[in-house]
Amino acid sequence: MDKVKVAITAASFCGNKGAAAMLRSSIWQLRKRYGDRLGITLMSTYPRRDREIILTLPEERGLISVIDAKPAKLLFLELPLAMLYKVFGRITPLGKLFRHNKMIRAYADCDMVIDEAGVAFVDSRGLVMNVYAFVCAAVPMLCGAPVCKYSQALGSFKNPVNRLLAKLVLPKMRLICARGEITKANLAEIGVAENVRLCADGAFTMPDCEPYIGNVKSLCSDGFFDGNVIGVSLSSVVDKRCRKLNIDYKRIMTEFIDGLCAEGFRVLIIANSAREDSTRPRNNDLPVCGEVYAALRDKSNVRYYPREMPPEELRLLTARCTALVASRFHAMIGALEKRVPVLLIGWSHKYREVLDMFDLGAYAVDYSELSAEKLNEEFKLLSENSDEIRAKIADNLPKIKESSRGNIALICEEIDRFGQRRTSCPKN
Repeated sequence: MDKVKVAITAASFCGNKGAAAMLRSSIWQLRKRYGDRLGITLMSTYPRRDREIILTLPEERGLISVIDAKPAKLLFLELPLAMLYKVFGRITPLGKLFRHNKMIRAYADCDMVIDEAGVAFVDSRGLVMNVYAFVCAAVPMLCGAPVCKYSQALGSFKNPVNRLLAKLVLPKMRLICARGEITKANLAEIGVAENVRLCADGAFTMPDCEPYIGNVKSLCSDGFFDGNVIGVSLSSVVDKRCRKLNIDYKRIMTEFIDGLCAEGFRVLIIANSAREDSTRPRNNDLPVCGEVYAALRDKSNVRYYPREMPPEELRLLTARCTALVASRFHAMIGALEKRVPVLLIGWSHKYREVLDMFDLGAYAVDYSELSAEKLNEEFKLLSENSDEIRAKIADNLPKIKESSRGNIALICEEIDRFGQRRTSCPKN
């Protein structure tokens, strides 16, 4: 039977472990569907580190190849080449020449491109990130590849440049999986509806498996998690946004953790985005977590693992917590999947639209309103209503996991429907 070639863009195993969770879940489900026929090409912003991580995943070896897709390279090399390929690719000698480029060749040969950006074309993300979202979609389209968007938050589109970039590519996608009703409404506002389907976040269907279960069991063997443990997921993104409003995020979180310990709680500090090879905050919560941990008055009832951990291990650790206070979106997803009450400190509609699926939208605090008093007040409310929150999570989780599985189910329909390459550019 023919090989099924899938390219995945805007995702990475390294750095943001939410992206890694979506990546792991999508590949696992694709492999269940296509077995040995499947081949994956990962367009990675961290190619060296991703290759190293893949070597630690025995089930992924031989399945995934990695191509360097760093943002500057995408914009200044791959986009111009893709534009030229679109115009001249039909000319056999030129088509062959362009296909010496690894990315052009991979896109021209693949059956489907899955865009796994967790959030894209959002006004508040600014010009650079929205141009990046555009290029991630435009390059494969110019190569003649069909593109589907994995479940993600999109919009709003009030900014005219962002609106233009979105309207140039989103209507041309085979499928857009909208993560919630707010995203769906944002897309309808710019006339994108026909190719849109509602699907819960893909990370809800990331499986638990060995050796991660064994690793976490060993990590928790000292009895620390036998007590009442509160998880605290810190975020470099929220810290940066708070600083722009003169809100001292790190001080507030330090005082909050100190207060929890004084009340008899134990605390697990979680870096849900981590890059051990970098001290920069981009896709890296380790610097923020390290500063908060260092500033704590008493660390005896606090655990912090200052390293890059697989998304499966982070989620299994979260499962051992009584509640989670999260500033990272996929830390929230992990908690909900493990039926752990969660309080969000967030910055976009992407948090609220997922919590609304559980009827828990009230447990989201916008970073612009963050203060020590506000955080303590909201956590007290979460604690008082924890039984009700757990019940709502339990009631809604089965249908949300089914909705999450819809991502790959719908994408596989598109792969099967358009698997025979429909492209204006011949395979030279």
